[in-house]
Amino acid sequence: MTERIYITGSGGIVGRHALRALAELAPQAEMIRNTADLTSLSAAAAAVKEAGPLDLVIHLAAMVPVAEVKADPARAYAVNAGGTMNLLAALAGSSARLLLCSSSHVYSSQYAPICETADTKPVSLYGQSKLMAEHAARDICAASGRSLCIARLFSIHDPEQTGSYLRPSLERRFAGVDPEEEFELYGAEGLRDFLTAEEAARYLVRLALSDAEGVVNVASGRPVTVAGFAQSLSPFPLKIKPLGESTNLVADVSRLQELLGECNV
Repeated sequence: MTERIYITGSGGIVGRHALRALAELAPQAEMIRNTADLTSLSAAAAAVKEAGPLDLVIHLAAMVPVAEVKADPARAYAVNAGGTMNLLAALAGSSARLLLCSSSHVYSSQYAPICETADTKPVSLYGQSKLMAEHAARDICAASGRSLCIARLFSIHDPEQTGSYLRPSLERRFAGVDPEEEFELYGAEGLRDFLTAEEAARYLVRLALSDAEGVVNVASGRPVTVAGFAQSLSPFPLKIKPLGESTNLVADVSRLQELLGECNV
């Protein structure tokens, strides 16, 4: 039988990469792209009903940009937590497995690599909204016997990113800075676990197609400083001047490696 896969957020950067990964890794599968507003239960229910029987749901839709979340936290909760609840309500009666894309922002800064059993103490509204989505998904899936994998995605970047994400913010600054001047960078000495959006999407798809359950950190396992990341993108040597407090958000990817083998995509 052809597996039928329902994917939300397919128009986003990670979603577009996920569609390409699915085409390669599950070429016989039938892909159904969600186009409904998941903040509306009736719209979500109608879309899922129209899709017909499903085997797998990959839930990527989210409100992510920090500036947007801060400007409209009610909308962020409605999309990230409410949208997840509405999707699961719409799936009532279906046994489809769920891959929920969550975020490393459910953790707080730590010196050591963070494992999946670490305390969840979000320091941002975005992280709080994603943790609420996780709690709801766990409870609802447990009650219905649905297989659930929660993939906590760490720092990603992509050439097509825009707005307040780190990579486009840096690239805009590079275009107007004097290479001979100091380059002020907040949190420059902090460690992050950067992964390209293409690599991240491939990991997410591989987890979705597996029988993995529970929480899995999705990251490169190769921490670098924010300053090092900035320098890797810059067309010229940077004279970095660190500003502000530096925090660490680095993943322990042992479970990802156990589930998928060596950490290459």
